[in-house]
Amino acid sequence: MRNDGLSESLSLDMDTNFGLLSEDLIQAVEALAEVFNARAIRYALIGELATAMHGYCLFHRSVEFLLDVPQIALPGLLDTLAERGFTIDQPAIIKQYVREHVASFRFGQVRIDWLKPVLPLYSHALAGAQTLKWSEGHPIQVVKAEGLILTKMVAFRIRDQLDIDILLTANRDTIDINLIREEWAPFAATEPERTTWLEAAIEKRVVRRE
Repeated sequence: MRNDGLSESLSLDMDTNFGLLSEDLIQAVEALAEVFNARAIRYALIGELATAMHGYCLFHRSVEFLLDVPQIALPGLLDTLAERGFTIDQPAIIKQYVREHVASFRFGQVRIDWLKPVLPLYSHALAGAQTLKWSEGHPIQVVKAEGLILTKMVAFRIRDQLDIDILLTANRDTIDINLIREEWAPFAATEPERTTWLEAAIEKRVVRRE
């Protein structure tokens, strides 16, 4: 077994670390999932919180979702969220989501980010999301480890690279490397440095399987 500095940290799981999350953050995720489910909106958790649910991550004050909602349904959705205590600037959020494919707002001190699945790999990650336990009585849709790695390859900030290492290590025995390579293939030629980095991370972190 590798002793690469990550394995010990990865012994901490979501249940162990749930107490580290702020009450606002816990309530924000619960409320969003309840509203999305009630309105049959396609969504899935991404970002650091999703990484934590598949491995381990230092928690932040933001909540990130892939969200596929028709423009015509946005006003009613945002009205409902405002009733649930979210700080909503409806015209600004609609403009951001429709034109820029991202939107941000707050619940207390917690930042909420929505990402519209405009890239095929985002759509595929959303379609393949799985149901996981968030808190007692509150299951949520969460992008799988493979999809998270792909979304983080697109962003590719330093923290995204660290999260990819964590996801590869935590899921090294089960992760579908062929799927990751297939989904990343359209970007491989135009992003050679990222592609080389990804292959090196796979070589370092993932157990070789026949």
